[in-house]
Amino acid sequence: MTTEAHYGNLYRQSLFYRPASTWLTTLRAYTGGPTPARPDDPAIRFHPEGIAYHYAYGYTPILKLGWPAIRAIALLPGPIPGRKALCIYRLNPPPPPTPKDPFSGTGHALGSYFHTLFGTNLAVHLHHVRGPSLKKLARRLPEWTNGRLTLTTTRPT
Repeated sequence: MTTEAHYGNLYRQSLFYRPASTWLTTLRAYTGGPTPARPDDPAIRFHPEGIAYHYAYGYTPILKLGWPAIRAIALLPGPIPGRKALCIYRLNPPPPPTPKDPFSGTGHALGSYFHTLFGTNLAVHLHHVRGPSLKKLARRLPEWTNGRLTLTTTRPT
């Protein structure tokens, strides 16, 4: 199989959670919904070989990790009641980021906020992204990791 065919196959099997429509989420915010999504919010792609995490969708850097480098995938409560975040925990995490302004920003600035909230800088707020159902992700994780990882609702220790 050529490299192009290999990556095409990964793309077809992947589950991609990317920023939702800014127009639609802005409309929802004006009618009492959550804050609107930004086009440069984080995004994550899960695929048979691991993940690709976009710190700011559409821009670099993109962090790519294979399944052996990941210790947990968790669906955790967000900072606002009733909202959830999808979090990825590395086996050997880097040191915590130094926040400039931990409660705003995109990219690595937002990563420092995520680290404060969830103990990892790799997360997406589910109300800011669109993508396949979490049930589909929960089914695929054990397949892709030979049963080592499942979608959990507890933060790993």
